[in-house]
Amino acid sequence: MPQIVIKRNKIKEPYYPSKIINSLEKLQVPRDKIEEILFLIDKNLPSVVTTDQLFRFIHNYLKKDNKEKGYRYNLKKAILALGPTGYPFEKFIAHLLSFYGYQTKHNLFLEGKCLKYEVDILAELESKIYIGECKFRHYWNKKNDLHVVLYSYARYLDIKNNLSQESYPLIVTNTKFTQEGIKFSTCYGINLISWNYPPKENLAYLIEFKKIYPLTIFDFISLKILKNLFNNDIVLVSDFISKDKNYLRKISGLSLAEIDKIFQESKKII
Repeated sequence: MPQIVIKRNKIKEPYYPSKIINSLEKLQVPRDKIEEILFLIDKNLPSVVTTDQLFRFIHNYLKKDNKEKGYRYNLKKAILALGPTGYPFEKFIAHLLSFYGYQTKHNLFLEGKCLKYEVDILAELESKIYIGECKFRHYWNKKNDLHVVLYSYARYLDIKNNLSQESYPLIVTNTKFTQEGIKFSTCYGINLISWNYPPKENLAYLIEFKKIYPLTIFDFISLKILKNLFNNDIVLVSDFISKDKNYLRKISGLSLAEIDKIFQESKKII
């Protein structure tokens, strides 16, 4: 029975079943299933476990019991798997915002008053432009601090001074911001989106609300295949199933049988 959990940053903390309950309730896992998972954890895992061990145990259970919930439980890791360059994350955010009515462009260059900058995201809605910086982190415990916010804001101010259109700064990350970074951003009107911030329309909510899942949510697709798909601007599950199967076979290296499998699995979560 677990008593101590070792986090990825090597910090030890007591094992709290309530954390598992909360995460499974968000997926609407039935109460009897949650109790069964907790029972099996107590029965099968040692007194000292890592967060990865806990995750794998629960993930494997859910995949066998309910694939849709198993895939969705993998969402946080699926976002982390958009690395290692961070460029697929920029594409993912551009596609995500487009589902919310924004006209988006990604990975472009804009002239500021003083310098020219590479801009990750340009999102336009109702004549307002959002100049977006995407901060992709490879590790969940890597937060974005005040220095990240200050650097992004300085770039935005220089670009803003060269625009005639109403514009706003935006910083998006797959992890979290420090409290100091959030406090400064609130003071200066910098829009932040992280995994759990803002409290309502955060990254996790924006993904789940419209079921805008990255292809990395399917842990059986190889990195080589994912790279081929990303290079052809196919980042979301919905991108994949909107394409012709023969076209997908041509660009991805997947067989038609493998493509059919992804189509079938996609129907379970969308």
